[in-house]
Amino acid sequence: MRILVATHNYPRFPGDPAGAFVQRLAAAAGEAGHDVLVVAPHAPGLTERERDPAGVALVRFRYAPERWERVGYRGDLHRPGAVPWQAALGVPAFLAGFRRAVRRAAATFRPDVLHAHWWFPSAWAAPRSGAPLVVTCHGSDIRLLDRGKLVRSVARRVFGRASVATTVSQFLADDLLAALPGLRTRVVVAPMPVDVERFARGRMVPKRTPPQILYAGNLLDSKGVDVLIDAYARLRRGGVPCTLRILGEGPAREALGRLAASLGVAGEIEWSRFLRQDQMPAQYGASTVTVLPTRGRAEGLGLTLVEALLAGSAVVGTPVGGIPEVVRHMETGLLARDGDADDLANQLRLLLADANLRERLTAAGDHECRRRFAPAAAARRFLDLYGEALGRQHAS
Repeated sequence: MRILVATHNYPRFPGDPAGAFVQRLAAAAGEAGHDVLVVAPHAPGLTERERDPAGVALVRFRYAPERWERVGYRGDLHRPGAVPWQAALGVPAFLAGFRRAVRRAAATFRPDVLHAHWWFPSAWAAPRSGAPLVVTCHGSDIRLLDRGKLVRSVARRVFGRASVATTVSQFLADDLLAALPGLRTRVVVAPMPVDVERFARGRMVPKRTPPQILYAGNLLDSKGVDVLIDAYARLRRGGVPCTLRILGEGPAREALGRLAASLGVAGEIEWSRFLRQDQMPAQYGASTVTVLPTRGRAEGLGLTLVEALLAGSAVVGTPVGGIPEVVRHMETGLLARDGDADDLANQLRLLLADANLRERLTAAGDHECRRRFAPAAAARRFLDLYGEALGRQHAS
């Protein structure tokens, strides 16, 4: 099978987390004997063509002089006002270049299936090539649908061309169908692959003493890191021996620092910028508990918690978004009430105090994550969907 993959996010260097799950899926399809071509944006310092060890060919399209190629890869393309003004000037050229590149690839590669990651811009850029279109939504693109009738109108036309749409969680599937009522395109939940064996190496890393609580992710108001800092301060006032490591970047960083100072724990929190993907297993492995305290509907799945469980860290989340599809309370982890620092402190206290509970929950979570997110299993799910889409097209 010839598979053309279109994405605005794809790893730029070893260990780059940008679109790493897209690369894993493409590589797994290549290793299964399929011919895969990926189209992604160019960025400063990158080559325009390459081939990885799994045989996946990659074309990075140019859309501006190199110093202006700043669109994509930063995780901000779907957040209003998040693209720096210098990069925003290049967005029209980026979109035109993306559409041109995908259409050129479809004409020369002649794929059997075109797989677009994120409905915008990838599926929007996809041509009517005759090959069935598979669209995968990862979360941020579904939140785009909240931004008005015009966006939903464009999305409806895009999804109307798709043979099947996939989401990484049932929560996102429900949101997609609620935003586009009457959508006739089939919507399927199909998780992205995780590098199971890489994260499992985190189990070899000794736990830090005193026990470390870890948050890894963007520093945004929606992520609830302020609630975590408040919960941590409550633990420390209660005499619970533990440390807090916050690993991430974002616009809430200064406000979070001020909150920590006001609560008297600024000197006890270890802050870090984002690390390469290949450094994360050790971060999870050294942590007794990993926390994702997201508010509202901002979390499509909570892949951080999957990675943490594979690396041997117990997990605490909130019952929002797709998190409960990873964390089942008292089965694979613990859930704290959304926005409730006191309840979060209680859940953390319980895990920190009970090694047997941590071991039981982590073992169950590890087993479930291996079953759902191992690359071969995830790739097989998508290859089956490709085959079904081709079958329906031939039947019609």
